[in-house]
Amino acid sequence: MTLRSDRPILGTATGVRGFFGTRFPGEVLLHQHIPGEGRTLYQYPKVQYRIAGGEVTAIGIAEGAAALGRVYDKFDEIRLGPHTYPVMERQGEIATEPFGLTETPRTYRFATPWLPLSQKNLPRYTEIRDRALQTAFLERILIGNLISASKSLRYEVPGRIVAALRDWEPVSCEVKGTRVIGVLGKFTVNFAIPDDLGIGRSVSRGHGAVRAAPWDE
Repeated sequence: MTLRSDRPILGTATGVRGFFGTRFPGEVLLHQHIPGEGRTLYQYPKVQYRIAGGEVTAIGIAEGAAALGRVYDKFDEIRLGPHTYPVMERQGEIATEPFGLTETPRTYRFATPWLPLSQKNLPRYTEIRDRALQTAFLERILIGNLISASKSLRYEVPGRIVAALRDWEPVSCEVKGTRVIGVLGKFTVNFAIPDDLGIGRSVSRGHGAVRAAPWDE
């Protein structure tokens, strides 16, 4: 679902998720918070948000697509912080995309910073000084991210995932007011990933979105 206003929409994907959470509290997949319980739904987010080029994009996966469909035309404006944007145009597209283990490797790039590091594995990463060892460490996390997403999407990986990270660089990102380490770059993996699907942490807030790309680009 893509939304456009009468002027460029400014803000963050976090703000967009907050808007949908406030506007549609009963649609748990839109915001990952369980109403009345003060708990977070800890699973791979099936609705993921982006702001780019002055437009809002919401991507629904599996049940998340149905959730987006239920609210598609139930609002006429988006409120982000002190700003209100009338929805002048909305577009929806439904597609079936391959997801899962492949016989041959495919190449992707991170369109938005991938957040592989958590409080648990960050100390280990910072201890590694060798670039090759850092790459191997991140490749293992990447594989783990794909396995976690597969479990949430009820896909049982029938074999071994092999990933190779290339031309990557750490970047500074902000998540909920905290500076964290993100990663940009390219990777090959024997796994089909739909364009714009996020992997890693904070994917509902727009992080870790991947797009198919040639290896020698």
